[in-house]
Amino acid sequence: MEESYNKNQRGKKITEVKTFPVPFIMEEIKENCIITTNEPSQEELINQAFKYHSQGNISEASKYYQIFINQGVKNANIFSNYGIILNDLGKLKEAESSQRKAIELKPDFAEAHSNLGLVLKNLGNLSDAELSLRKAIELKPDFANAYSNLGTILKDLGNLHEAELSLRKAIALKPDFANAYSNLGTILKNLGNLKEAELFQRKAIELKPDFASAYLNLGNTLRDLGNLKEAELFQRKAIELKPDFVNAFLNLGNTLRDLGNLKEAQLSLSKAFKLQPESAITNHNMGMIFNDLGKYHTAIKFFKKSIELDNDSVFPKWGLITSKGYICDWSNHENQNKWLEKLGIEGSPVIPLSLFYYEDNPLKQLKRAQNLYKKKYQKETKSIGHFKNKKIHIGYFSADFRAHPMMYLMSSMFKLHDKSKFKVYLYSFVNKEDEYTKIAKESGCIYRDIKELNDLEAVELARSDRLDIAIDRMGYVSGNRMNIFSYRVAPIQIHYMAYAGTLGADSIDYLIADNIIIPKEYEKYYSEKIIRMPNTYQCNDNKKEICKEPITRKEFNLPEEAFVFTCFCANKKITPQEFDIWMKLLRSINGSVLWLYKSNDYSEKNLIYEAEKRKVDPDRLIFANKLPLKKHLARHALGDLALDTFNYNGHTTTSDALWAGLPVLTKIGESFSARVSASLLNSIGLSELITSSKQEYEKKALKIASNPNELIRLKTKLAQSRETSPLYNSELFTRDLESKFKDLLNK
Repeated sequence: MEESYNKNQRGKKITEVKTFPVPFIMEEIKENCIITTNEPSQEELINQAFKYHSQGNISEASKYYQIFINQGVKNANIFSNYGIILNDLGKLKEAESSQRKAIELKPDFAEAHSNLGLVLKNLGNLSDAELSLRKAIELKPDFANAYSNLGTILKDLGNLHEAELSLRKAIALKPDFANAYSNLGTILKNLGNLKEAELFQRKAIELKPDFASAYLNLGNTLRDLGNLKEAELFQRKAIELKPDFVNAFLNLGNTLRDLGNLKEAQLSLSKAFKLQPESAITNHNMGMIFNDLGKYHTAIKFFKKSIELDNDSVFPKWGLITSKGYICDWSNHENQNKWLEKLGIEGSPVIPLSLFYYEDNPLKQLKRAQNLYKKKYQKETKSIGHFKNKKIHIGYFSADFRAHPMMYLMSSMFKLHDKSKFKVYLYSFVNKEDEYTKIAKESGCIYRDIKELNDLEAVELARSDRLDIAIDRMGYVSGNRMNIFSYRVAPIQIHYMAYAGTLGADSIDYLIADNIIIPKEYEKYYSEKIIRMPNTYQCNDNKKEICKEPITRKEFNLPEEAFVFTCFCANKKITPQEFDIWMKLLRSINGSVLWLYKSNDYSEKNLIYEAEKRKVDPDRLIFANKLPLKKHLARHALGDLALDTFNYNGHTTTSDALWAGLPVLTKIGESFSARVSASLLNSIGLSELITSSKQEYEKKALKIASNPNELIRLKTKLAQSRETSPLYNSELFTRDLESKFKDLLNK
């Protein structure tokens, strides 16, 4: 029962179960044969059919079985064996008829009932398949194969605990049943019992050392445990044993993606695609790797093909929306909006974050998060009591103790934590350390490098540190280790500032926000209890340096006298609704330009195309390349007004602009991600730049751009507020946060 899916988008699985019995031996069949005088004899034909069938030459064997049937042989064994072959050939309706004929001839034929169950399973008739297998067990209570097959069907029906019991019964009846051990391991993996799953899959390999599926299943379990390198070895072993093993190539490719080996991942996924070019799943996985490689047009082609092959699958639809968003491809927007009604909410889960950019709906975000957590991360968690530590032990878990927006915002806070009252741990799974990692290590906190530990080892380490509070800094972003929190490492677990929404997780107790991010009436959209910071939820580093070297508009291809609108958000945050307004502004303000961050070549071309569609000279769109943080902050001074995106505001982008002295105009929305800029502007005392509708947003932008005195007033007020407001007071924020931590422990 091997599985193939992307780690970040689990749901639809490919399952291979090879548990049909070996063809019934010739002696069982011969007694009811019609003997004729023709040569070769019918007995010889039976022997030949049996030989072909045993060798796996089902095409030839089927010819012989068909001869028997044409001759009018009324033998249940022949019909059942032929049904097995028809199933292997993919002729499922004919296979069903053949097994039913066997049962008609011999109603107490347990093996035929079992075989019918598997055919019905392949036809998607799971309820009827379950009934057939239960009938087989009723007729033959010691039928280990039937118990094993019933377990796989119960799994597909979602009855995992019953499936587990059925597979354990199969093993009790047949202790050397390698298939049952492997299948039970997969069930236990799906139940979150990863260590026990590993043991059963290793037992399957011990019993059957050439069992390719067991090697793959073990590799998948090790991957879920966080043992990526060992997972890779077992997945490669599965391929060595079975060179045409599509599922193994798919899973190996996804493990290599997790390891960051994108070129090798592409090679592995390409082999799967060559073996099954018309498979929706291989096309989807090809789309994912090309998306990772930044080859978005190629990714889009594969996602479209996957949808064409399986219109019911959510994954290629999610992938297509994501890839198109990266390049600002707004074609077929109406169709995309239809998908968003149910995508990730019903059926298979998806990563909700990628959809934040395209709709502002906190209720859907909650439902998607709950679906994802339940189907991918939920574990039987250990209850952890409160410790009586002399200091409060807190732990931050992140892959981003590196040059990353998280460290740009929070690096001062780690240093400022009161070490006389708090013992602070930084649990890091950074892949590549840099100068910001050094800052974290030198912050006075205890730095734990856990990237080489699997999830259970990391859990054991964190628990040994007697944490009072554990803070997840990842959520459902790429590279997260949510499993650590699913097992629980502290009596209080908090999510903070990486994933702008609810996690829908019963293992996360609190979410740090503020009164603007989550008003009281919006609490219903969050599974967590809300910790409300008194000013703003966002921590900021008041030590961020701005390059002092002189810079000019000419240096960045900006016109000297023009009004410069800016938006340095990632291009994927831009949707037609705000872009329509921006183009209206350019048409209304003579000579004005829009200075955009350049995410990739494709998005630049598409935004130029969209500007031309709206009758705006493409030369009025100017694209900014990536720069070191100090110089990036400095270039903000060349802009006049930053225009915020709607569904997913600028977060670090907005705080950077305000820190650099550039006013930001926002429209407040409903979701967490759509309210961040409003929180920051309120904290710095510029609430007049918060609008509540597209019309107000456009009107206010036009007013500011048309009124130099108003712009001067805003910039002057911003410069003054920056020095006095709580937004950039790192020490005040740290003390407020510590106060909240103390309150939690005193409840």
